[in-house]
Amino acid sequence: MTNTLPEAEVTQVTKLLSMLEPGFLPFELFHQIARLVVTPIIELVPLRVSATGSVEILLLPRPADDPIWPGQLHVPGTVIRATDSPHSFHDGLQRTVNELGDGDIGVPVFVKNLLHPSGRGMEATQVYWVEIKSQPRIGKFYSADKLPTLIVKTQLDFIPDAIAHFKANRIA
Repeated sequence: MTNTLPEAEVTQVTKLLSMLEPGFLPFELFHQIARLVVTPIIELVPLRVSATGSVEILLLPRPADDPIWPGQLHVPGTVIRATDSPHSFHDGLQRTVNELGDGDIGVPVFVKNLLHPSGRGMEATQVYWVEIKSQPRIGKFYSADKLPTLIVKTQLDFIPDAIAHFKANRIA
């Protein structure tokens, strides 16, 4: 498939885009750009070992008015921004950890890179797990062996791998 915008419209769009500052974009604009390019993402799978020794995953609800995944459960994630510090993914990881609140949270552990489609477009995703050591203020824990049906389906591309990595590498 080729893009067939007339040259004048390409010039107009280019001029308008050049007026934007790098960083957080208005949703409508981000959504259109995300469907056209590969978006760099960090996903953080929050896990814990329950009192009975089973692994549980913390899932957060998306707002009922979310334009892509209304009311669905998800793990925290963020888009890497052009304004993030160079040579590191620290800013993105920190935004994602902050989404979990200020409880006792371990250090994120890298699981894998993944190129996969999401509801927004193609994403180049870095997947991490993090151990939750206290009761979070947000979300709810679910059995890692029986994920709820209302989960964002494209996150099933990496959640099972993060759970397996946690089980294999967690230091008690």
